[in-house]
Parts: sequence; structure tokens; C-alpha cells
Amino acid sequence: MVEPRDEDADAALAASAAGLALHAVVLDDFKSYSGRVVAEFNSRGIIAIVGPNGAGKSCLVEGICFALGLDLRSMRAQNLKALVNRTGRDDGVACAVSCVFRARSGAGALCVQRRAIAPADGPARSEFRVQSCSCGSFGWGVEHDQLPWPCDQCEVRVARRSELKALLLRELQLDVDRPDTFVVQQSACASIAQQTPLELLCFIEDFARTAHLRRGVEAEAATVGRLRASLAALGASLSRACAERTRRSPALDAAEELE
Repeated sequence: MVEPRDEDADAALAASAAGLALHAVVLDDFKSYSGRVVAEFNSRGIIAIVGPNGAGKSCLVEGICFALGLDLRSMRAQNLKALVNRTGRDDGVACAVSCVFRARSGAGALCVQRRAIAPADGPARSEFRVQSCSCGSFGWGVEHDQLPWPCDQCEVRVARRSELKALLLRELQLDVDRPDTFVVQQSACASIAQQTPLELLCFIEDFARTAHLRRGVEAEAATVGRLRASLAALGASLSRACAERTRRSPALDAAEELE
């Protein structure tokens, strides 16, 4: 994960909280999904995808990874041709996945699409297209004519992976070279459940992008520990003083009576 510099950490965290959230995923002939499938999300926070075995959970997550530019190892595929669903079709030569992000508040949307063009008798290739909308003309919906593009006013442009990576890091604080910081695969859940409390804390901090705060928290915890030790020592000194005063009280009373 690319961590923000300390002086930029709070700003980056605030931008993430107030920025874009995943609104929908559009899959076209991707792996087990034949034809067009649209998954819409109403959450503005962490998204959990649940369902019975064979429902397509892993395929949906893999589609998101594909659209964001992750390598094929994240999609259980040896090559691009393996991603194209050719069920009942002789002309199935391409697939595409689009991720639509929408502003948590106010105007703004971002659509990232990746297409795999894989003819049966030729070399395969993929391309990225993006649309960044801030004009407020967001009209996305399942019946929207421009599906999956959220805006019919802003430009849709072809992008290189390096450009996409920079865009996602800037707009979403996602490092596509570290997918473990924003996607938890089902296969990882068992190992996560077996982690020690400290390992689990580190995992959550990395996932929430708050690991840069750990050093400051540890320093404050050390300060609190020293203060507690000082208070304990002071309390012990007071206890000894009180005990000594109690031990000497009879002698002092006797001396006063002699005087």
C-alpha cells in the first residue's frame, strides 16, 4: 500500500470519507455471467457480497478486480480468452466490466471500464476506458441509455493502466498493486479468523488505511504507560508515608503528654 505522508494523512482520510463510493458493477459476458448483468449497491461504506455456493460471488469480485486493472492471478485465469463467456454464442469475442463510483454527497461520478478483446483465432488484448463526471448530470440507472456511463455530457476516453492507477489512487485512495488493502476474498477469511489480536489489528488498520497513525498511537500509549508508572510510584510513596505516620503516632502522643 502507498501510505500518505504524515502531513497529508488526515487530508487523504477525509477525502476518502467524503469522496466516491462504489455504486454499481456492470458485467458483459464476463466469466460465468452470460450477457449483461448489473449489480447495484446502496451502501456508502464497506460492501459485503454474500450468497450460496455457485451464485457468482467470486466472479463478481473478480470482475471488479479486472475493471480496476489487477493482473489475471486475481481472476483465476491463465489468459484473457478465459475471461470471455461464449455460452451459446459463436461470435463471443469480448467481455467487459464497468465499475461506477458515485459521490457520497453532492455531484460527481467516475466510471472505469476494462474490455478484453479475445478472438478465438487471434491474439487477445485489453483496453481501459474512463469517464470522470463533475458536471452534475449523473443519470445512471439500469434503464439509462448510456449504460454503463453515468453522464451523457462528459467525455469517455481511453486510458493506459498507469493513468488508471494514478486516477484511482488520487480519487479513491486505492492502490491497485495492493488489492489486499481493499478486497477481502472468501479464501482469505479463514486465515484472517485465525490471526492473533495484534495481527488482526494490523490487518484492519491496513485495510482502513490508518496504519500511518499507528506510530503516533504507540507513542501516546508509551507516554500513558510512563504516567501510570509515575502515579503508581507516587501512590506507593504516599502509602509508606501514611504507614510511617501511623506507626509514629503513639510515640508522638506520649511525648506530648510528658510535655
